[in-house]
Amino acid sequence: MTLNRISPEAARLARRSVLQAAVDASARCGNREQYRDLLDRNRSAPPAIWAAQQAAAQKFCAACPVRPACEELALRYGEGDRNSDDQVRGGRRGQDLAIDREIRQAGRIVTAVTADWQQPLGLAATPRGAAGAGVTDDVVVARHDDSMPVAA
Repeated sequence: MTLNRISPEAARLARRSVLQAAVDASARCGNREQYRDLLDRNRSAPPAIWAAQQAAAQKFCAACPVRPACEELALRYGEGDRNSDDQVRGGRRGQDLAIDREIRQAGRIVTAVTADWQQPLGLAATPRGAAGAGVTDDVVVARHDDSMPVAA
């Protein structure tokens, strides 16, 4: 089996489909159910047990060839919570992922997620009013549901 490695820089620049394909093909935890007890906290586990489990999960992830892709997916798609220490993704604690996503790298993450959504929709990111772009200053946004705006 050939392992595909991905660098942190490449992961930050890649679209979601590329990241997901890399993780699906080469992640050490490819069979997620097998590693659920390692990567997700059992709510009845005392803090000392979870700390040891987290350390083991981080060590396990550190050797993964696509760890940066997994971390980037977790950052972009909301893994982790600042108020809950209950998982490890891409070798990072859930709380650390949430802090990076919400504070340290918020602008970059929003840009990456926007680009991920534009790609499947076939939208081009062109400067407003660019010559030949056919872009006007009028934008109509319709909401299909409360969570995702859809351009009309």
